[in-house]
Amino acid sequence: MNLYSPENAVLVIALAALATYFMRVGGLLLAGYLPTGGRFGRALKALPGTILISLAAPGFFNEGLIGLAGGLITVAITFKTKNVFLAMLAGMLVVALGRHFY
Repeated sequence: MNLYSPENAVLVIALAALATYFMRVGGLLLAGYLPTGGRFGRALKALPGTILISLAAPGFFNEGLIGLAGGLITVAITFKTKNVFLAMLAGMLVVALGRHFY
């Protein structure tokens, strides 16, 4: 049996799709039982930001000083203007200019 056969690839993709579907459905079904107040509610409201930071931070550090500058500009503009799209554009511009000139 060839481990890298097209049939195995289709099986792996199908199983990954099923796992993703059941994780989402399970999350939706269990979300109604979670408390929305108190410390736990505040933690749930802060969770999207922490996930975004955990995804973006390695990229900032991987780029060195230019990436850190882009990340700091993005955070500063987000807090100042509350416009995430504008902040992301500014951060990307800082990184692009830094890559071009340094």
